[in-house]
Amino acid sequence: MSLIDAHCHLANLAETHNVKLLIDEAKDMGINKFISCALTQRELDWQQRNPIPGVQWLAGIHPNFPECDLELGQIEAALKTGQLIAVGEIGLDRANPDLSSQLLNLETQLMLAAEFQRPAVLHIIGHQSQSYEILKRYPLRYQVHGYAGSIEGFQLLSNLNSWFTISSRILKDDKRDLLYAILRSRRFMFETDITQYYVKENEANPLLRLLAVFDKTLQCSNFSESELLDIQEESAHELFGALL
Repeated sequence: MSLIDAHCHLANLAETHNVKLLIDEAKDMGINKFISCALTQRELDWQQRNPIPGVQWLAGIHPNFPECDLELGQIEAALKTGQLIAVGEIGLDRANPDLSSQLLNLETQLMLAAEFQRPAVLHIIGHQSQSYEILKRYPLRYQVHGYAGSIEGFQLLSNLNSWFTISSRILKDDKRDLLYAILRSRRFMFETDITQYYVKENEANPLLRLLAVFDKTLQCSNFSESELLDIQEESAHELFGALL
């Protein structure tokens, strides 16, 4: 097995765990690559000081994470040195009432992704139509991370050059139609979205949650294990290209 955790927060997790040991164990279990996101200056600094084989990094100004203190210039500097595989996670979130700031941050970061020819990793909670009207103006590749909204929203965002991540959020019974729609698209990867805040009490290695996400998806799909792995690999390389 060769799995990719297409969205996680290893620098954040490193504040409470020995991430390098967790990654070594995960690799022994078949999780070989990680796409990790930084949302604070401290996390970006940790990423830059801790290159890890098999781990690629992104960074962005999140639409609804109060601890996010990244500035556009820091993201641009990291792009210039080739440290980031993508810009993100960026987007719009209905839980944040300051829509004007969200719109400004989204547009400026999309322009940055376009300038450096990087994909954008999206956090879209509500505002699907408004997000789409902005995103369609930028001919980028998009990863729609952790989407658990409506089928209609999925169909709209699918009109972009987009791929979706499958997480535990859509492996619930009430999200089964959305899961099936994503599976039919054949443009998907798997994710944990793990941070220090999501670790359960006495959980030895939260990175291994990806195995459960994959197994549950396998049970719910008509694909074989090898087919799921092939689609994941193809999607990752179409999205990230040679950067991965």
